[in-house]
Amino acid sequence: MTNLFSSVLHSLDGRRAAKRDRAVLERQLASYANHADRLDLQATLDRYPDEQTAELRSILSTRAA
Repeated sequence: MTNLFSSVLHSLDGRRAAKRDRAVLERQLASYANHADRLDLQATLDRYPDEQTAELRSILSTRAA
């Protein structure tokens, strides 16, 4: 039972960290406030595979909506 409890706690810690990291990333991306900045960022993201930029693109598309 202790291993299960430890495993659950570890999983929760990971989720909290991921949520915190995403919030930081969202704040950083919010600094791209004007259209020209967003186009420049989009051009930069286009140089990388979608697998590497999916989270960034998801945040940006949510903000654009």
